Amino acid sequence: MESPEFINQIENYIQQFRNNQLPRLQELKRYYLSDNNIKYRDTKRDKNRADNRIASDWAKYITVFMQGYILGNPVKYQNEDAQLVNKIEEFQNANNEDYHNGLLETDLSIYGRAYEMLYIDSDGIEKVTKLSPEQTFVVYGDTIEKNSLFGVRFYQIEFSMEKAASYVEVYTDNEMYRYETNNNAYSGLAFKEKKETNFKGVPINEYQNNEDRLGDFESVLDSIDAYDLSQSELANFQQDSSDAYLVITGNPMTATDTTYEYDSSGKIVLDEYGKPVVADNSKDGVLEAMMKARLLVLDNNNNPDGPNPNAFYLTKEYDSTGVEAYKKRLVDDILRFTFTPDTNDSNFSGTQSGESMKYKLMGNDNLNKTKTRLLTKGFMRRLRLLANVWSLKNSVSTGDKITDLQDKINDTTIKFTPNLPQNDEERINMIKNLDGVVSDETLLTLLETFTGVDASNELKRIDKESDKQPINSNPRIPNNNDGVNEVDEHE
Repeated sequence: MESPEFINQIENYIQQFRNNQLPRLQELKRYYLSDNNIKYRDTKRDKNRADNRIASDWAKYITVFMQGYILGNPVKYQNEDAQLVNKIEEFQNANNEDYHNGLLETDLSIYGRAYEMLYIDSDGIEKVTKLSPEQTFVVYGDTIEKNSLFGVRFYQIEFSMEKAASYVEVYTDNEMYRYETNNNAYSGLAFKEKKETNFKGVPINEYQNNEDRLGDFESVLDSIDAYDLSQSELANFQQDSSDAYLVITGNPMTATDTTYEYDSSGKIVLDEYGKPVVADNSKDGVLEAMMKARLLVLDNNNNPDGPNPNAFYLTKEYDSTGVEAYKKRLVDDILRFTFTPDTNDSNFSGTQSGESMKYKLMGNDNLNKTKTRLLTKGFMRRLRLLANVWSLKNSVSTGDKITDLQDKINDTTIKFTPNLPQNDEERINMIKNLDGVVSDETLLTLLETFTGVDASNELKRIDKESDKQPINSNPRIPNNNDGVNEVDEHE
């Protein structure tokens, strides 16, 4: 890892990533921040006309919906080994895992990929942090298993306007190698240090949004651009209409024939952009002044019948019905091709049965299954890396070998609960109808969304209440129905 050949290979990987992948990732992030391509469109419109460039927030709308739908409710880990579940919950609490998972899903929706890194802090506690997809990649082997060989994180720190340093961290199965350079191209890397990681696996964990690593809104960028253009042109039309030109006919042209201004040497005067300066009273100068004043004075004195003075506003017709239908078609396409429900649809809101809601969310549910499967794959790899450290610490007593704990980890079930509005009355009736058909624990599991208490804790509460004595009971006075004589109070 300290050899010049390996360092040169790392430099090549970084350059390939920055040249071939980074521009795409940066564009997707721009759209998420509503910095769409419409902002950079050269409209070539006259400077006296409106030039609105309205960027819609479709990308964030889609991402926020996807993230909230999948991980709006925290994931739950289920395992028969209570000690292992407690250890997982300790890790969750120490890392605010619910929020961290939400950040991962946001990156997945934007970039089509997400990265996290496991590490052990100075107190010996296992921690996890999100890494930027614009500064991270993982190199995999060329075998059929495609195991990760190492992960790379690269970043820059600016110490001043003139001085900056570039850093590269390479994580292997057991060690981390740090390299530095003083240029922005990540060339000429110099080895600085090596540290052990103790995870017995590459601690950088990559998540995929789908097999092609595409973002949730990446396939509809063209439709978003078309929607932005439609909105911008509508705003331009309305602004130009409110500032319509007042046309006055019947007045003779009073401009001179001189077009440009000249200096004392007879040369045309140029402005700061190198263009000729129009003379104030020239025909072009007068026309420019009229355009700025939104006023057109036209000469029709050559009319053989004599001047015919008139004044009117210059406007054009706008097909509002056609434009709104076009915009609606774009909205429908954006939502359809990203499998995002239209929550503004009048048929979507209101009280509906669970079955009708399922049909409206069927496309999103199908996409959700793919996303949760890939998330589960990443979460399980995270647990396996943690199990390697827990085995070294012997913090979970499941045996003398790491494989014993790994086997326990493999038996873990990860449960996702979609975050959707519920028809409480319909759901409660459904649970009532299941009474006597399924176990009490299953019923209490279904009631978790109402009580906020998981089934195992709720069963403990029920058992605790059943063990209580009645409030007015006296252990020295048995119930007469039990066939026991009353106790003499003087006894």
